[in-house]
Amino acid sequence: MDEPTKPLMVLVGMGPGLGLSLVRRFAKEGFHTAFMARRLDAVKSFTDRLRKEGIPAWGFGVDAADPDSLKAAFRSIHGSLGEPDVLIYNASVFREAVPSKLDPKDLNLEFRGMVGGFLVSAQAVIPEMKTKGKGTILLTGGGSALSPFASGASLCIGKAGQRSLCFSLSQELAPSGIHVATVTVCGMIAPGTAFDPDRIADQFWQLHVQKPGAFETERIYRG
Repeated sequence: MDEPTKPLMVLVGMGPGLGLSLVRRFAKEGFHTAFMARRLDAVKSFTDRLRKEGIPAWGFGVDAADPDSLKAAFRSIHGSLGEPDVLIYNASVFREAVPSKLDPKDLNLEFRGMVGGFLVSAQAVIPEMKTKGKGTILLTGGGSALSPFASGASLCIGKAGQRSLCFSLSQELAPSGIHVATVTVCGMIAPGTAFDPDRIADQFWQLHVQKPGAFETERIYRG
């Protein structure tokens, strides 16, 4: 891999909607990107697509519910691309099941992917950010953390857990100059709507450029 000389954004949870928009938004501002997706075919497809657009990006196949998989990817990033300036955690899982029908094993697995993966990813970038006295850790939150709905019980629990962890990290790390925040999206992300992924990606950028003393911990996006 070519070592980037520009600032580096790491995206955990790449997808064809908000994930691509986040990479493009930060690339517009001069960032290189390392991204993680679960399927290797998706990693290749996104890498090829971005490179054709002239956007430098490096993809990694990762299971966000597997701490060892995440840690290995971050070791590769640290060794070949450098230390991230920005981490965005965009991984999420939706399983349609009301609480009375939800298998606890599925709940635990999805919680590991949404909350455990967020924790592991944050811990992978915090030490160097503390050394530099700056850095940004952003989360794609969901309105289900604020208004749970029965048919998506595991998603609601995961999003509530992510939000809680985000606020805890923010309280801990703000004195070190590290900005931790969530964009809590209260709607279905879809191109051409009030919840267009490009519009939401811009909210992440706006949070990133906030100065110490003016950090927001949550931006609730209602379109």
